[in-house]
Amino acid sequence: MTATRTAIDIDQVCMAFAQGALALDKVSLGIRENEFFTLLGPSGCGKTTLLRLIAGFEQPTSGDIRLHGTSLVGTLPFKRPINTVFQSYALFPHLTVAQNVAFGLEVQRQSTAAIQQTVAEMLALVKLEGMASRKPAQLSGGQQQRVALARALANRPKVLLLDESLSALDLKLRKEMQVELKRLQRETGITFLFVTHDQEEALTMSDRIAVMSGGKVQQVGSPTEIYDHPANRFVARFIGDINLLPATVTSDGYQLGEGVWLPAAAAQPVGQAVTLAVRPERMRVNAPGDGLAATVQEVVYLGTDTLYQLTLEGGHPCQVRMQNDRGAQQRWQRGDRVGLVLDPTAVQVLED
Repeated sequence: MTATRTAIDIDQVCMAFAQGALALDKVSLGIRENEFFTLLGPSGCGKTTLLRLIAGFEQPTSGDIRLHGTSLVGTLPFKRPINTVFQSYALFPHLTVAQNVAFGLEVQRQSTAAIQQTVAEMLALVKLEGMASRKPAQLSGGQQQRVALARALANRPKVLLLDESLSALDLKLRKEMQVELKRLQRETGITFLFVTHDQEEALTMSDRIAVMSGGKVQQVGSPTEIYDHPANRFVARFIGDINLLPATVTSDGYQLGEGVWLPAAAAQPVGQAVTLAVRPERMRVNAPGDGLAATVQEVVYLGTDTLYQLTLEGGHPCQVRMQNDRGAQQRWQRGDRVGLVLDPTAVQVLED
């Protein structure tokens, strides 16, 4: 099997603003060809700054950004084979859908026949064939999003950058567009670089994710790697719900508190303080005596699931999410004494 080539190589990139504050601190990433890659993190983590550097809207303080081995540093945005879809879509309100999609092709002085063919192909790709003559104000938010995507894809860039481009849509439409974006990336074969603070968006669409915080990359991996094996406490907390239980390594497991002990094969030295990270859906509530002793504090019905908020014998809070596969049957109530069962394979040990 041929190794996948790297499309974008980000090498030790730093970006300093006024008073020397670092927006990016020695960031290095390799983004592969034909990959849906997501930069994920909270506001101010540096993800949008990195996207702007790749687009050419700003230049790095130090480091290099290469596209297929060629440095982009100093290259003007319009000379890069890279297009950007912004959060606001930036459609021309006085132009029709077809004219918006054709805009970049006309700037390139392509022939009328070639432009018409490409516009028709792009509108078919985004499923807007019957709306070529409409103006942006006559479209829904999701349709405007599709026009922006068609325009960005029309001149067949090597990389498409998407900056929080689903955040303006309502929840139902956002979920539909998540599937649509992944389909477009797969059918076009173009490298997509998506920026978001939404964990569900990242997990749903991405081939790989880079989790960022404080201008640094905390972890890079597939959605399952990021979710099931977080590299540190920040990643564990930022991606989905998780229980973080302080513990001490013993000769035959982990001590969570007085009388609360989890048998396991610990790789750390005896006596070391660690944190056990366990997802709520990888635990279950059983009858007292079956598992770790706990008390039910709250029961929250969520439709597909029921969330149990527990307190372990040692006083540690813990959440358990159990699927309502047999309907709304709340077996346990507030104040009940229960047993908490953990899947040993689901326990991630964090040392930070």
